[in-house]
Amino acid sequence: MGVPALFRWLSKKYPKIISPVIEEQPTNVDGEDVPVDTTKANPNGEEFDNLYLDMNGIVHPCSHPEDRPPPANEEEMMLAIFEYTDRVVNMVRPRKLLLIAIGMSTTLEVSAKGPLANLPRSSSHALHRSRVREKYVGANQHL
Repeated sequence: MGVPALFRWLSKKYPKIISPVIEEQPTNVDGEDVPVDTTKANPNGEEFDNLYLDMNGIVHPCSHPEDRPPPANEEEMMLAIFEYTDRVVNMVRPRKLLLIAIGMSTTLEVSAKGPLANLPRSSSHALHRSRVREKYVGANQHL
């Protein structure tokens, strides 16, 4: 769940946080799409170390688009999410860290340490939460 009107407040208080983006497009060679080479310098003239993505801001517009009909099935929705995520990452091109927040308490950190570095810790936290829930609330009830 996001903070209502936070972006509006931030952008009014700090207008320089918003900048135009030059988006490189994949090229088509002999009928094959060649993806953007993200190892090259960012065409926006700015390099970014980190990118923090809240997947709620991506999943909702991909599952309920305003400019086209909604996806017909889960597979189409997932493809739209992956395409949009790739598009954002290609625009920003983070050099050190990509942090993806999924749901309320799960994050996936992709960095030089390895893409699944935080996953065992997240799993152990989820196991702990489920044990606490069973102890205090009961196995069939939700907090």
